[in-house]
Amino acid sequence: MHQHDGAGPSLPAQVLHHLTMRRPSRFAVTCMAAFFFLAAVWLYGETAMDSFGTTRERLPPAPLPTTVSLGSGGSKIPTTGDHTKVPATAGNKDTPKVDATKDTPKTEDIKVAPTPAGETKAEKDKSKEAGKEKGTEKAKPAAAPLDWPKTDIPPGDISHPGHISPKIWQILLQKNPSAKKVYPDPKSLQDTASWLAMNADYKYTLVSDQGGKDFVERRFAHEPRIVDAYNHMPNVGMKSDLLRYLLLDAEGGVYTDTDTVAIRPIEDWIPKGIERDKVKLIVGIEFDRRDGGAWADISHWLQFCQWTIAAAPGHPVFRKMTERILTSLDDIAHAHNLPIDQVKPTSFEVMNSTGPAAWTDAVFEQLQLHDSTLTSTKDLSFMEEPRLYGDILVLTIDGFGMGQAHSASTNDGTTPKAALVKHLFRGSWRGE
Repeated sequence: MHQHDGAGPSLPAQVLHHLTMRRPSRFAVTCMAAFFFLAAVWLYGETAMDSFGTTRERLPPAPLPTTVSLGSGGSKIPTTGDHTKVPATAGNKDTPKVDATKDTPKTEDIKVAPTPAGETKAEKDKSKEAGKEKGTEKAKPAAAPLDWPKTDIPPGDISHPGHISPKIWQILLQKNPSAKKVYPDPKSLQDTASWLAMNADYKYTLVSDQGGKDFVERRFAHEPRIVDAYNHMPNVGMKSDLLRYLLLDAEGGVYTDTDTVAIRPIEDWIPKGIERDKVKLIVGIEFDRRDGGAWADISHWLQFCQWTIAAAPGHPVFRKMTERILTSLDDIAHAHNLPIDQVKPTSFEVMNSTGPAAWTDAVFEQLQLHDSTLTSTKDLSFMEEPRLYGDILVLTIDGFGMGQAHSASTNDGTTPKAALVKHLFRGSWRGE
């Protein structure tokens, strides 16, 4: 037997020897495994490196954001309802490719504003208001107003003179209302085109016999004396006079005879230097005696015309004029000892009950309320510029009365700067 062939170490001794010899190697392997495990957790658990070398924070598992603001430009991506509109995050397979050549905001500029689960409506509204201040919430356009201006009241702007309604009235009554209805010759309205052309935004109304009757009975039903006087007026000219006053009293606007021509737009009737909103009545002069002698059929030194009148609705001069007419009709009926509808009034009676003489009295009385120094219409003679008395604008002779052979009216074939309307004197009620 060889000298080494004796009994070897026991099995436990061999195992202990093996473990003792292998300990450094096993410890090193264990440490390396732990290192790689921690590295993997750090890399893939908390942050990740994207392909552009910038870090992208992992989004918390919160509810969907209300808005996503891209940089400072104010643009936003809505995320309510359709979740597919949410910008893709890291790990999303549908992440769009980024074109680096375009002006794309950097990832660090993307700000997400999550909505807390328990946010109240008041808090949401507050958040929206804050977003508007920062430019992230686009303000909604204001809703169109539902309330339109009433037709009886003019809009409070400078497109219409003061409080005068944007309406034009003309009257066309039959001389014999009891006869069969006769339609007027269109030529009798040839001058109306000038009013329409000059005042395109004004409402135009041509009032007929039936229309006038319906209007008076409807708007003045509470005053039977007015309705009775209108329906029993003995003269078509007198009926037309009363109707124009009632129209302007109830509706306002501009009344003008069918034989007048508009020279300038109504919006230009108030001269510069006079506050438009103060004007509620515009009257013109038809006769000014000046240094001349008296006229047989004109009792005033200066007389106002009523072939054209502009007024705000409800001006007190019309109530005064209506009372004057009712009193005059009673006087005429008493003088003739006949019911008023059977009277054939004289020209003087017409002019002094419903016509320009009576109108001048009513207007002048109103002027005196604003200027106590006025004692006679003569105080208005020789007017060279329009004058404002309270809310009444008095024009010069050329305002509504150019082209006449008296009263210093311009009658040389030219149109003076002060001219607003020209009366052609085609109509006539005299002798009816």
